[in-house]
Amino acid sequence: MLNSELQLKLKEQKILPILNTTSLSNDIDRLSKYLEKNRSIQYIEVTLRENQSFDIALELQKHFTKHKFGLGSILTKEDFIKGQDHNFHFFVSPGIVNEILEINNLSYIPGAETVSEFIHLNEKGYKIIKFFPANLNGEQKKLQSIENILKDIKFIPTGGVNKDNINKYLDLKNVLCVGTSKFEEF
Repeated sequence: MLNSELQLKLKEQKILPILNTTSLSNDIDRLSKYLEKNRSIQYIEVTLRENQSFDIALELQKHFTKHKFGLGSILTKEDFIKGQDHNFHFFVSPGIVNEILEINNLSYIPGAETVSEFIHLNEKGYKIIKFFPANLNGEQKKLQSIENILKDIKFIPTGGVNKDNINKYLDLKNVLCVGTSKFEEF
């Protein structure tokens, strides 16, 4: 169900940088350094974990005009609508938020960790799923074990992705890209 342009770009960039905000100046500095070295990165997720995160995300959109920002840690329909109203390009939840699923939005990526949740999301039309937290739920071994069962689902493993395991994920045919807050490692 995910927007085909977004899906294609995430596959091409292989890494979805996830920015857990700290302060605007620090976040601009981190992203500037990373994006200077990684020019293929176009899409960036900013999590809404701190009180100031949404405001920082708004400012990052203004500062990095050639990039497309999404909001992560979306837990309510209100957060989702607020993000849409401010022209964010995609939205990611760490789990299933039923009231957002019902909207059937092409820029929404729900999260899940169990095979039952994957099947539920697939039945609802969601073919791109954030696998979170990957490091606590079988990592790449889990995804490898289901790649021939849930053939039309692609995953974005997030949680514990690092330079030692990134290629184990990216080598799987059911992985679209990886999400990581340790993006500077790559």
